[in-house]
Amino acid sequence: MNLLAETFVLSYCLLMIIFIMAWIMNKYDSKADSNIQKKGFSVIIPVRNEGNNIGRLLQSLVEQQFKYFEVILIDDSSEDNTIEVAQSFLSRLDLRILSLSNSERGVSPKKNAISKALALVKYDLIFCTDGDCILSQNLLKEYKGIFEHEKVKFISGPVTFMEEKSGFWERLWEKVQIIEFASLVGSAAVSVFLKKPNMCSGANMAYRKSVFFEVKGYEGNTELASGDDEFLMHKINTKFKDAIVFAKSSEAIVQTQTCSDLWAFYSQRKRWASKWTYYESVIPKLLAVFVFLLNAFSIYLAFCGPWESLSLKLALEIIFLGMVLSFLKKKGSIIFIPLVQIIYPFYVVFFGLNAVFMSKTYDWKGRKLK
Repeated sequence: MNLLAETFVLSYCLLMIIFIMAWIMNKYDSKADSNIQKKGFSVIIPVRNEGNNIGRLLQSLVEQQFKYFEVILIDDSSEDNTIEVAQSFLSRLDLRILSLSNSERGVSPKKNAISKALALVKYDLIFCTDGDCILSQNLLKEYKGIFEHEKVKFISGPVTFMEEKSGFWERLWEKVQIIEFASLVGSAAVSVFLKKPNMCSGANMAYRKSVFFEVKGYEGNTELASGDDEFLMHKINTKFKDAIVFAKSSEAIVQTQTCSDLWAFYSQRKRWASKWTYYESVIPKLLAVFVFLLNAFSIYLAFCGPWESLSLKLALEIIFLGMVLSFLKKKGSIIFIPLVQIIYPFYVVFFGLNAVFMSKTYDWKGRKLK
């Protein structure tokens, strides 16, 4: 067992060295400062009960340096003042507010909301985000520059968390989530750099409308509520070679909110983990199994030894996560990486088992979804 565990950990260490080199060597390529044409974006925002947040997102759109865009907000039966707050921006944005009816909602409300908006958009360039996000003021300008490269069909963008809490334990909880999510952002970026796109976030992604319809949109996974981001990226990657780009630019960072408590965190991560068994490509499934076994063996080595390979693993993770957190402008979180490294293997094993053996239903915005 020791030999098998060490083999897995050392294999991962080799992979981490590749990740570090890929992150360092990748050069960001945008034509944002050349030949900016009046070719705009359609910004699509599906929302439900975002009255406390939607104002900040829409204000960040008002402040965009690139002005050629429209905003389509699709409300999924919000029970708060989401619509009222959004309506206050009608005079400041090219904004349309749509409602998702009960018959349109189905079992996948977010995908159906996006599909409804796509049938009405003005522009071919689509940017999608969530109602609890804030955009960099140059984000659309950066993405317009990337799309100047005709081969680019899909942009995966970086996401991090806002830091809003004041109490010690609340701030520590924020730091843990920032680091954990930075590992996902870094892994998603490197998978794109290595031409094997695996993960992305619906909070920050863009694509060409024509390509969405060419790959038949969400056809094939409409029975699953989540996956409006990764399933689409995988379909585009299958059809178009080298068409996926990760926007490794500080101007492309989207900020979103941390989960307020453990139950919200559990529901969100359960929603994310529920997707991997539905992937059509074998590579993401194999990667998910590898990550699960790696963390299971890491727990074994932590209790049973030897610790040499585990120490190397932790050192390489600190280097990689340190670089990703610096890019995300979260250098203050680097000191907390060792704490997250202690927790992370247990977290991965728990959610891995949960995704396979537990119910696929989860709570989202006051609803039970699958």
